[in-house]
Amino acid sequence: MQLMQLLIERYPEPLDQQLLLSSLWPNTVVSNWSVARLISDTRKRFKDAGMDESVIQTLHGRGYRLEPELAARLRIETDPAPVSAPVSVSAPVSVSAPVSVLEPFTDAAPQVSIAESKPSRSARPLLWLALALAVLLGASWHYLQQLPQTLLIGEPAGVKGRILWVDDHPANNEAEIKSLKQDNIAVYTTTSSEEALMLLSMYRYDAIISDMGRGDDSLAGLRLVQTLRSRGDQTPYFLYTILPSDAQRQLALDHGAQGVAVDETKLFKQLQTVPWGVKPAVPAQVGDAEPQSASN
Repeated sequence: MQLMQLLIERYPEPLDQQLLLSSLWPNTVVSNWSVARLISDTRKRFKDAGMDESVIQTLHGRGYRLEPELAARLRIETDPAPVSAPVSVSAPVSVSAPVSVLEPFTDAAPQVSIAESKPSRSARPLLWLALALAVLLGASWHYLQQLPQTLLIGEPAGVKGRILWVDDHPANNEAEIKSLKQDNIAVYTTTSSEEALMLLSMYRYDAIISDMGRGDDSLAGLRLVQTLRSRGDQTPYFLYTILPSDAQRQLALDHGAQGVAVDETKLFKQLQTVPWGVKPAVPAQVGDAEPQSASN
């Protein structure tokens, strides 16, 4: 706001870097990059708020000033309409200030003095500042209008279970996910094993569903369950894939997966074995005196 005030008050003169440093950071040692960062952040705030027009003009070697188009708009909005008064057509007309090009007139229309209709020079900065504040508030209001008007809850209250679904093409599973949500099961999707591992380190899920191949890795789903089991994560794991071979199915089971399904019916039948809401047993760590018991 201080930057905008300086730009408005000094227009059309530019503000050089030294003036900005001394005005905005008085008696403070800051980097010369602070000015460039402030200008960039200010432009971004206006843009994020939905204002596409340029706000600050860069004059290379001279500094920064208010964008001329914006300044012109502020001037037009600041200047009040001329006060109309009866004027004799035969009387000479005094014009003590340039006539605004925005108000064309014909030869038959006598012009009146507009000197008294202009705000005083000392009042203009305050008017311009007020208009700049209005611009900022208007842009902020536009931005707030784009935000959700109600609090968005991550999942319905009282869900009976949570599933982490790993698939680089989540749109392929929309029907299955919809059915699970109708059964009061929350489903969270991710597209990579890396993101899945990160989420599993922060949150608890009752089951994991994964595709087999992702990207260039045709065995990504198998590698993920192998990694989880090596870390001691015993979350029930199901592979949802197309036409798995018997060898692939057996390999998945050998690595700790609870099942391999090729269609929605078989997948949901396997999910019926999941103990929803029950925390899985924590395996004993190396050096523990005895295994830790499972807690529900």
